[in-house]
Amino acid sequence: MLPIVEQEKIQFTVPKGACDCHVHVFGPESKYPYSDDRAYTPSDASEEDLAQLHKKIGIERLVIVHPSPYGVDNKRSQDGIAFFHQNARGVAVIEEDTISLQEITSLHQSGFRGARLNLETAGMHEPSAAKEKFIKTAHLIQSMGWHVQIYSNIALIVQLKEVILQSDLPVVLDHFARIPADLGLNQEGLKDIFELLESGKVWMKMSAPQRISNNPDGQAVTDLARKLIQINPDRLVWGSDWPHSGAHPGVTRMKENIEPFHPIDDGHALNRFAGWAQDPQLIKKILVDNPAILYQF
Repeated sequence: MLPIVEQEKIQFTVPKGACDCHVHVFGPESKYPYSDDRAYTPSDASEEDLAQLHKKIGIERLVIVHPSPYGVDNKRSQDGIAFFHQNARGVAVIEEDTISLQEITSLHQSGFRGARLNLETAGMHEPSAAKEKFIKTAHLIQSMGWHVQIYSNIALIVQLKEVILQSDLPVVLDHFARIPADLGLNQEGLKDIFELLESGKVWMKMSAPQRISNNPDGQAVTDLARKLIQINPDRLVWGSDWPHSGAHPGVTRMKENIEPFHPIDDGHALNRFAGWAQDPQLIKKILVDNPAILYQF
């Protein structure tokens, strides 16, 4: 069940064609069974719920990122893309050792434009295994013009830096690359992340700041966001992370229990982003122009 959250009124002019670049859809389990290997079992979160939210906050386009509870069965996300027609794109999760080019082509025709390596949720922290997975995935999707999306921590991304720079594909880092914002702008590894962004090979999602700080409205997150904008505004996109799945502090994740979503105010999140960017041209670039390039709208 979705938490009831009163959405803050949008305090700026949201540009036409604005895109929420990180959302999920879930359930019902009777129609879309979850993987036995999942780390958690989410509540239902439908396309209708998402459409209602986006209408309220002025979002016209969206990117459905395939969530881990479904494993490599992309049917739920595929149907979500179809619901929104030309206004939606998707990021798939694939099994790089078994998927065929025909299956990838079918996903492309359904609106998918990237493949996600969910290394963090899978607990993959060993650099050589992550590099192998990255290289295999990149090779499979290269002919489609897709990107590789990585959800991991700053330490592992730094270990992947060279293979990312050598790749011919764009690479997207989820959720601020999980940079622990409260450690400041001089922390270990951050220089490498900045260099990746500066290279133009890497994009970053300014999404889910609550995953990188206990105070997403605080100065540390603002400083980080503005530093990223200063480094390369052409390689940033914004995402809400709706419906806000994720582990709860002090609570062990168990797939036997339905894990509640976090009660996040997405109107406030969008206003917060506009406060980071400040300039209307930068806001349009990150909300409209950049997603149109990356996701081929």
